[in-house]
Amino acid sequence: MKLVIDTDHLADAAQWAMRAVPSAPPTAVLACLRLEAADGTLTVTGYDYYRSARASEDCEVSDPGVALVPGRVLTDLVRAFPKTKQILLALDGNDLTVSCGSAHITLPTLPLADYPALPKLAAPSGTVDGPALAAAATRVAAAASTDDTLPVLTTVQFTLSEDTMTLASTDRYRFHNANLPWTPNPNIKGRGKTKPRTAGSALVPADVVADAARILADADTAEITITDGQFAVSVPGRWATGGIIEGALPKYAFPTEFESVVTTATEALADAIKHVTPLLDKTDPLVLDITGDHITVRAGTEEKGRGRDQVDASLEGEQVTVAFNPGLLLKTLQQIDGPVVQLNFNTATKPALMHVPEQADTFQGLLMPIRLNN
Repeated sequence: MKLVIDTDHLADAAQWAMRAVPSAPPTAVLACLRLEAADGTLTVTGYDYYRSARASEDCEVSDPGVALVPGRVLTDLVRAFPKTKQILLALDGNDLTVSCGSAHITLPTLPLADYPALPKLAAPSGTVDGPALAAAATRVAAAASTDDTLPVLTTVQFTLSEDTMTLASTDRYRFHNANLPWTPNPNIKGRGKTKPRTAGSALVPADVVADAARILADADTAEITITDGQFAVSVPGRWATGGIIEGALPKYAFPTEFESVVTTATEALADAIKHVTPLLDKTDPLVLDITGDHITVRAGTEEKGRGRDQVDASLEGEQVTVAFNPGLLLKTLQQIDGPVVQLNFNTATKPALMHVPEQADTFQGLLMPIRLNN
């Protein structure tokens, strides 16, 4: 293998592929990146059996080939090289020479036979707007649990219908939901577990979904694949795959009628929460007193101190006093993509619904309150 490639292109490709390289690999080969040069393209791949990340970049290939090199070392080396220069990669026996300007580095390679077979990409289930999917994936994945003892709650559920893709996740205390349009593939091919789905639901690990969102923001259109065993997202030059988890999220009907509806500035409410949360321990509630023209945010104890802040608001319906876990409230509020947020309540003990006014169909977050002692 011998090729010349722009430094910044190789750096970007290696950094993306490293997302699928485990931080504590069980074997040496899983700490590696797989480099394949052919037909004017270098493809860099990271894989850990659980997920894969691949990146392709144009280059000048004088000798096609494949090599397996230590991923973190290569990524750190390339990142340190001048972005304005090109890099020469040349395989010589069991060593890969990396040359950039006056720098010449020799890296050992590992046996390709020891590297696991990469997952084959099935045909796409359909296409979706890249930035729209990136935004939905980021907002929804924020509600997934990080407790691996309950794998179902560490996922994002994709539900496919004729023209709508719905993403949902929950950690039992909050439930995020987003809808976006998509176009199913009219010419589905495949059989059994490799046949792409265009309907039904599938659970995808939230970390795979969050990582995939990183390659979508700059792509006009993305291809998405969901089979019985595989989830994949691809845009020109970048791919991400992950496994499907068996099961389904807990079912919950989002309320549509409310006794109290309040609107306020998203950033102002977030700032008010931040101003008083230093007074709270992990289990202490943050209280919202919602009246006709403002929301009072208060928190604290006699031992640690008390504080409050206030933001302007507009209330329709009954006044309400409700308490939340401050971290979960703030994280849900941070997913609101608009200058104004609408908070919807029935009682102080029932879940509250948050979304941008008139945009509940795009994204909504449901948050369980904390019951206050008298």
